[in-house]
Amino acid sequence: MAWPVRGALLAAVLVAGCATRPVPGSGPGVRVESLEAIGWQIAERPCDTPLRVDRKPQANAFDPKVTDEVIETHCAGLTTTVYVAHATQPPKLLPASVQLTARHPALPAGLQVGSPAAKVLALLGAPTLRDPAALAYRMGPQRPDSDALRFIIRQDKVAAIEWAWYID
Repeated sequence: MAWPVRGALLAAVLVAGCATRPVPGSGPGVRVESLEAIGWQIAERPCDTPLRVDRKPQANAFDPKVTDEVIETHCAGLTTTVYVAHATQPPKLLPASVQLTARHPALPAGLQVGSPAAKVLALLGAPTLRDPAALAYRMGPQRPDSDALRFIIRQDKVAAIEWAWYID
């Protein structure tokens, strides 16, 4: 094969490779795992000035002498629920859920409250969980169905975004 033909073939392969490599947040191939990390970050630090914080004692399922805590934080446009396990020192914070009802700066464009459902599908692909009211995605192949990211759809737009994690 002549060098000019090889050069053209190599250039075509490189261009094709670049065209199929997703850029995070900018096209098909946004990973649910990266969105899960965003959900964890929001759960750990929901907002600077909460509207309300509810704390409820929770009996530890494994040690009856330990009382854990469930903390629900309400902020403008979001609510988080975390489980604080006091059996370990320091206590371990486990996100249970995050619900967004407004845009959030940590999320990529197109995956926001108000985004068209078609944009979510274009960025994340087909849902991996059945949910008639949402585009729902399992957060990891080995995880229970309750570990899910849901884009609640109303009138073909995202009305809310929910992360839910199973805590045993």
